[in-house]
Amino acid sequence: MAALKSILVPVDGSPPSLAALAHAIVLAEDGETRVDVLSVEAPDELRIGSVPPSTRREGERELDDALERAKPRLDGRISRRTASGDPLRTIIETARDGQYDMIVIGTHGRVGRLHAMLGSVAEGVVRNAPCPVLTVRDATGGYQSFAERRHGRPSVAQQVSHRP
Repeated sequence: MAALKSILVPVDGSPPSLAALAHAIVLAEDGETRVDVLSVEAPDELRIGSVPPSTRREGERELDDALERAKPRLDGRISRRTASGDPLRTIIETARDGQYDMIVIGTHGRVGRLHAMLGSVAEGVVRNAPCPVLTVRDATGGYQSFAERRHGRPSVAQQVSHRP
């Protein structure tokens, strides 16, 4: 496998997107990989739910802090930009036009009715991206895996990682 030269990280300030940024930074640290952070401002008609301004500001503050901590680790190989439009379309077009080697994106890991109702930008990116996609879930905040929800027990990966 060739070394990664560029990673696109779409962020919205949510815990999963911040976890994705953390993963991308770790992937980029050892080489000369560039990390481009993309925030997409969706028009009102495309917004799924109303995020309170205080929550949005807190997410922005956490994102700014994460970027500041990453700058010395990546020696100037991290940048951030904001675009407007449909998040899925904007992410796919940015990835295609920027010829990225990978997209690292956060996901809430929703399934069932909630997923059908809200849709999933991460799923759309996985299905349509012009490059490999790494999806990252935030392990904090009461995350419950599909295996736990469906079968009442941790997934095989979780069982292995929790062994002494």
